[in-house]
Amino acid sequence: MKVTKDIPDRWCKAYLSETRKQEAKKRKSDRDRRLFLAAEVLLNRSLEAVKANIMLPAAYTRNPYGKPYLLPPAELYVNWSHSGDSILCALSDREVGIDLQEMQKEPREALVARTLQPEELCFYQTLPSEQRKQVFYQYWTLKESYLKALGTGFHTSLASFYIEMDKSHPRIVQRAKGRLYHCRLLPMDDKYMAALCVEGEEREELDQVRIEAL
Repeated sequence: MKVTKDIPDRWCKAYLSETRKQEAKKRKSDRDRRLFLAAEVLLNRSLEAVKANIMLPAAYTRNPYGKPYLLPPAELYVNWSHSGDSILCALSDREVGIDLQEMQKEPREALVARTLQPEELCFYQTLPSEQRKQVFYQYWTLKESYLKALGTGFHTSLASFYIEMDKSHPRIVQRAKGRLYHCRLLPMDDKYMAALCVEGEEREELDQVRIEAL
């Protein structure tokens, strides 16, 4: 979902909670305010599109690390991410995390060293220099989507897992036993990188609700 202008009034009434509207007023810039509001609009339009049995605008709570969960407890799990002027929302019947990054800056060596694990660095350093920026953002979004699916964010150490990239799909390798997760890179334009992570066994189908413009 691209956010290029204010939310239409008809959407504000149907897809925005009063709490979200009040919280939006605390955002410093118009762009941040639009993105903040549009995230909830996209969530509710997505729930409507899949015919979720939830009164809209949906109520949700957050765990101690900030991950949202629908109220009352529902059979659907949700997550969203925004970067630049775009937002992605994920709905799943299992724990889910999604991450979106605008690929503006070349990653500095210090950031690469902090972010990538030894197994990942071995693969990264074999790549031609012109491919490294894109692959770094692939790692970054995959890692964030996994941490968001876990529901802990960066409270879980990056050293506790790594990503195998030399497969048909990226694979999360956990250093200790835990719940199984699988991840995918999502098709985006050249400006963005995005990844989705879902709990459980890998499934071929990944249903997506696409709302292209606001």
